[in-house]
Amino acid sequence: MPLLCLLVSLSTSCNKVDENGDFDGNWQMTEWRSNATGEVLATRYTRRIFYAVKLNILQMRDHDLTYDTWHLSYFHRANDSLYIDKVYHRPFDKEENVDSLAIYGCAPEGSFAFLKLTHDDMILRNSLYTLTFRKY
Repeated sequence: MPLLCLLVSLSTSCNKVDENGDFDGNWQMTEWRSNATGEVLATRYTRRIFYAVKLNILQMRDHDLTYDTWHLSYFHRANDSLYIDKVYHRPFDKEENVDSLAIYGCAPEGSFAFLKLTHDDMILRNSLYTLTFRKY
């Protein structure tokens, strides 16, 4: 009986935990490439940029900036695309424009196409950049 209760509670509580499938979790950017020139602008060895996804919130963080900044964003997904809805700096202090996310590889329109999304790897593309990530 206790095992049955545990299974029921796990199956009902997981609905909110994993609503984004493979997209949920912690991602490390491994490559930031310009779409215009093909030039690699950063790698995981030159910049420490991380995305974290849970429910409808995306945290973007850069550990290499002297002030260790991060932003929280609400997002939604449609088909194979990701759209940034609202952006807040250092959580929920003030709302900012999407272009404040440029330091993490986000284009001004605030959208990405998923070129690849598996449990371990993700490739996002916007109008300016192609970003490659690994899950950790």
